[in-house]
Amino acid sequence: MPSPPDEQAKNMSLEDKRYYGTSRAYQSRWEKVQDQRTTLYADLLEAEAIWGESINDLFKILFDLEHELFVEIRHYLQILDPQTEESHKSEIIKAAGKRRNIKYDSLSQQPDEFKSDMLTAIRNIEIYLKPKLNHDAA
Repeated sequence: MPSPPDEQAKNMSLEDKRYYGTSRAYQSRWEKVQDQRTTLYADLLEAEAIWGESINDLFKILFDLEHELFVEIRHYLQILDPQTEESHKSEIIKAAGKRRNIKYDSLSQQPDEFKSDMLTAIRNIEIYLKPKLNHDAA
């Protein structure tokens, strides 16, 4: 995990420094997701022009799952942030009880509900694309 710049670090508590590293690590990972999504949008525009709009419905499910994960990570980081007011942390925790917990993969053979939804969305996209790509290659 990255450390804050020395000038910034000297005014930070140990807790602030830990949060800095954690939040920067998540930010770095999410930037990679956003870079791939930008590329994917361009590909989707081309696919829509060739095959029609129905592909967008399949990707909307995937993008909704991505957004769900983003919100979960954002709330997690807000709870970790020592600068977040306790009342706000309490509200986030209270609201979390209404959502499914998707931050951690159990790594079991049986995927959890979120992972199952993600795999199904990907599989449906593959089912849609494979005949089109095989046909276009011929």
